[in-house]
Parts: sequence; structure tokens; C-alpha cells
Amino acid sequence: MRDSAFDGLDEKSFFDRVQAKFVEKAPDLSQSLNIAIIGKVSSGKSSLINALLKLSRRKALEIAKVGAVSGVTKDLTILKLDEKVYLIDSPGLDDVRAENSEVTKNFLRHIDVGIFVVTGSSDASQKKSLDDLRQHCDSFFVVLNKIDEWDDLDPTVVDDVVNQWKNDLKVDKIYPTCTKGYDPKSRNPKMDIRGVFPLRNAIEEFLEKKGKDLLLARHMAEKQSYGVKIIAVALIAVAGQAFIPGSAAFITATQAVAIGSLYYLYTGKVLSSKAALAILPTFLAETAGSSLFLFVKSFLPPTGVFDVAAAGVAVVITLALLATVNSILSSDAKLEQEELLRSKFRSYHEQAKDVLRDLALTDIRDLPEWKVLVSKFLGGL
Repeated sequence: MRDSAFDGLDEKSFFDRVQAKFVEKAPDLSQSLNIAIIGKVSSGKSSLINALLKLSRRKALEIAKVGAVSGVTKDLTILKLDEKVYLIDSPGLDDVRAENSEVTKNFLRHIDVGIFVVTGSSDASQKKSLDDLRQHCDSFFVVLNKIDEWDDLDPTVVDDVVNQWKNDLKVDKIYPTCTKGYDPKSRNPKMDIRGVFPLRNAIEEFLEKKGKDLLLARHMAEKQSYGVKIIAVALIAVAGQAFIPGSAAFITATQAVAIGSLYYLYTGKVLSSKAALAILPTFLAETAGSSLFLFVKSFLPPTGVFDVAAAGVAVVITLALLATVNSILSSDAKLEQEELLRSKFRSYHEQAKDVLRDLALTDIRDLPEWKVLVSKFLGGL
């Protein structure tokens, strides 16, 4: 017998709204991503690529061997990370043009990110190469690599060199880095990595605005931090959506989009909206009472106390749900293993209720705080 609470509710209409919201929110993973790393030979471009992708030396060698596309130009390396993501390591765009393959022709038509790598004392003659790169890419980042060569001098020396490069290249920002030991051919086991995080963070922020951050995150050797961010963003969304009319459709779509994003992050494959939504009933069956409350409440006008309660319920269920998906995918298990989904979800759901019981939802847009919470939650289980 149908519960009277659902009288007048159209199930088809509900899922139509969920589907519409999914399409609206889901990242476009059909896009391409081209990144050019430009700089003179021996400026440490390959090591910088490895550091940006958080690769081990072994993994760096694998990518160099499997992902490299052979070219005519001596100092040009083309790394094909997948069918949509290319990284080109070259002394300059003239070398890319000289290769003249379909890969480089397509690459030059649209470069998303240009990374211009310099070393040593400032050289004004390099401005021409930077200007060429600037004209071909959406955003560029200038990197002063190998800053370890000034380690024996006064710390202000690096600042002076950076300022000289800024003046000669006519740029406002330069990222000083050291990627010593990240060369896959290096025999020195000691690693000295400096300044890479701010550069990586700036590139990711730019790509996020273009909806292309997942395309690159997929190839990072360490994916947990990106999983944390996907979950944190979803928690912020559902906490806010619980306060608006029709919240159940919004919350369901947000959960499905986050599942799809985690799936792409760990597998490199696109999960359809139908497949993502099909996973949800497995979890919701474990929280029937709470799910029913959220569903019915979403058709009621805002009521203050009930809205806060709904936000708490939405956050708890979403955290447990996405932590389960993240755990399964990060361990190379399959989402089709329904019993595994259920058992992991039950454990995460109990933990989530304990962690979030006293959580104040007054500052729900504070992404860094949510990322810390999610990271601790995942690390503690």
C-alpha cells in the first residue's frame, strides 16, 4: 500500500527533475586538455612534469615509455596521457610547429595551459618565446626552476633573481621551484621538491573554472586529495539544498554527479547518469527512514527547524555514501558488488552520524573546513 505521504507525488516527474539537474551539474568529460611545458633544454621540464603529477620515478618511466608519441624534432616530447589529454615538452613552439604532425597541429589550435620554465639568471631574450606561448594559450604560468643552485647564498638572492625575471619577461607572477631528484634517470635517491604545490594549485584552480580539472586529476599518481574535494563540494551543496523547495531532486542529482566524478577520477571512464542513479537505491535502502524524511520534507515549505534537521540528514547520508564509493573505487573494487556497497555504507553511516552529530551548518560554504573534515573522516576509518 502506498504511504499517504506520497499522495500526489509523481515519481516520473521527480526523476525527470533529477536527470535535468544531473545534466546541468555534471562536468563535461568529453572535452580535451592540452598543456605545453616550454623551456630550454636541461631546464628540468620533465622533472617538473613528474612533480606536478606527483609521480614516482618508476611511474615517470612508465609514462615516458608508454605515453610518448614519437616526433621528428630532436628535443620535442609528446606525452599522450589518454585520448583527450596531451602534454608537450619542448624548447619552444617553433619546435612544435616543425614536427608538423596532426597531433601538434591540433595541439597548436588550442593550448589550455602554458608552463614556461626558466633557470639561472634572467635572460631577456626569452621574452620572445614567452610571448609566442602567451598568444596560443588560455593561461600561462612562468616557473623559475632549479632554485637549489642558490642554496649556499643569502636567501634574498632567489627573490632578486625572481624580480629580475619578472622585469625582463614583463610578468607579475613567477613560481620558484626545485624538483631535484625527480628526474627518472637520476641515481640520487634524495628528493628535494619545493614550490610545486602553489604552482599545481594555481593550475588546478584555473582548470576548475574551465571544468577541466578532473581531466588532469585523473592522471595524478595520488588521487585521494581530489576525492576529498569532490566529496567536500558535494557536502556543501546538499547542506545548502536542504533549505530549498524540491530539495530531494537537487540532493539526489548532486550525489549522482559526485559518484560520476569519483568514478572518472579512479577509472578514467564516464559513468552515465542512469548508471550513477541506479547505484543510489542500494544505499537508500539502508537509510529508509531518513531518506523518506528528506523526500517528504522537500515538498514542504521552509520551516526552519526541519530545514536544519534535513541538512544534517543530507550531509550524513551523502558523506557515508560518497566515502563508500571512494573507498571501493580507490581499492580497484567494482561498484556492482552490491553486498560490499551495503556493508561498507553501514559502517560509514554509523561513523558519519557520530562525526557530524554536533556539526554546526551555519558556515556551509567554507570549502577548506569541509575538506579537512572529509580528510579526517576518510583517514580515520
